[in-house]
Amino acid sequence: MKTIVYIDFNNTIEDIYTKRRGYKYFKAISRLAGLCNEELEIYVITKANVKLEEDLFDLLYFMPYNQRKFYKGLIKNGGETLAFIKHNENGNLELEDPIFLGGESKLDGVELSRKIIDSGSSANLYLFIGDDKVADVQMAQASVKCKKYMILANNRRFVPQIENVIKTSKHSYGVATAINKVCDELEKERQENQEFQQE
Repeated sequence: MKTIVYIDFNNTIEDIYTKRRGYKYFKAISRLAGLCNEELEIYVITKANVKLEEDLFDLLYFMPYNQRKFYKGLIKNGGETLAFIKHNENGNLELEDPIFLGGESKLDGVELSRKIIDSGSSANLYLFIGDDKVADVQMAQASVKCKKYMILANNRRFVPQIENVIKTSKHSYGVATAINKVCDELEKERQENQEFQQE
């Protein structure tokens, strides 16, 4: 089950390295990877027009070694550019030359980048993660031919209930809690399908 994740950085998962947190998040990602047979691709997406590469690599080097491989690229300035992450044999990471997408929003970033990373529409699940009730939630409008969820951190009180949007607490702890909810749904569906096939 191929799963593609677009995840915001600031106020979403940057606390993993700035505050040396992340155990719950790492455990949730490991569970998700197991459910999709490690067919998991994670793209960090930011609207910030700042140099994020150093912070991103600090985050990745702080992660368990076996989880770094899931992080495939960085989408900057909303949806302007996509740079793939190169995983070298010695364990070092580097960003490849950016591909110009020309987008101006995170929704643009998803729609334009997925034409490259999922050109055959082979993904079974899209997971969008962020904390901004406008810029990040709009990613959930992406036109994909499979199941999709939006995880919205730190906005539980201020956003009305939206279909397939999981509101959760802030930073990586809240993100992990929501990822586990998605995993619960996937496991429930898998169990129901197995029971149906046995009837």
